[in-house]
Amino acid sequence: MKTKIVFILLIAVVFTACKKNNVYSELLKAERNLIETYMQRQGITVVTEEPTEWKENLYWQVPDYDNFYFHLVDQGDTTQTEIEAKEIVLLRFKRYTLDEYADTLYNWTTQDSPEPIKFQYMINSDNSCTGWQMAVKYMKYPGAQCKIICPSKLGFSEENSSVTPYGYDLKIKIKRY
Repeated sequence: MKTKIVFILLIAVVFTACKKNNVYSELLKAERNLIETYMQRQGITVVTEEPTEWKENLYWQVPDYDNFYFHLVDQGDTTQTEIEAKEIVLLRFKRYTLDEYADTLYNWTTQDSPEPIKFQYMINSDNSCTGWQMAVKYMKYPGAQCKIICPSKLGFSEENSSVTPYGYDLKIKIKRY
């Protein structure tokens, strides 16, 4: 009798785990479709090699990161040295959903939020996500601005758990001592 109960419980656990994985894979597929639809609506052209010239609506699909797209808007102050690990990044952003009618969160100016987001480059923290860290890597210089399309797995934990991709407009300053 105990063996039957254990066997039934084991089958129930396996079935539930398979169902959860199946649902997650469906959410990832829906996320990919949302990103593709957004890019079509916006007239975005995707390239697989980092451009030397950033034309409008030209996004680079960063290698090894499915569905992470980067567009450099302003190179920033190239007379300064490139950002190094552990330097402080002061970041302003606009975050928007990729739906047809975007929901936008602003931290772009002091009117939106008195302080920029502050985090250390290449150091994991609650103040940044993998997508932002990657963007800063390619922005390189103080005053740089970019746009990214960030899949949920490179976003903050709440985005990851809800499988929600976002678009971001980012601008940075680098605090040097």
